[in-house]
Amino acid sequence: MNKVNKKRWIWFGIVVVLILIVVIGDSALLTNSQKIRGGFTETAFYRNENNSGPVIRVYAVKVDSPMVADFDSYGNSMPHTEHGITKIFFFDAKAGAPDKLTMNSPHYDTSQYKTIWVFQKNAVGKVTEE
Repeated sequence: MNKVNKKRWIWFGIVVVLILIVVIGDSALLTNSQKIRGGFTETAFYRNENNSGPVIRVYAVKVDSPMVADFDSYGNSMPHTEHGITKIFFFDAKAGAPDKLTMNSPHYDTSQYKTIWVFQKNAVGKVTEE
C-alpha cells in the first residue's frame, strides 16, 4: 500500500469515528419518558386509521407526582407527525385514568375522569396547554 492510499484510509477512519461519536452522543441526549420527573404511565392510546389524512394520536397518561411533573418534556418526547395532531390527557394517578380512548372529543368519559393537564401539538408543531 502506498502513502497516498494509507493517508486516505486514515482520513476515512477518522471521519467514520467522528460520525459514530456524533450519532452515539446525540442518541444519548434523547429524552427517555422514564427519566422525566413526575412518574408518567401511559394507560390508553388511540391513533386514527386514516393514513391518507392527518395522523391523530390521543394519549391518556397517569401522573404519580403532579406537583413536580414536567408535562412539557413528556409531551415533547411523544411521537408527532408533520401535519398531524398529538393530544395528551394527564390524570392524577390517585384519581385514576381511562383505559380506553375514542376518536370523538372529549375522547374519554368526563363524568368518571378529570384531567389535571392537557398537552396538544398541532399540525404545524405549535404546542397548546390547558
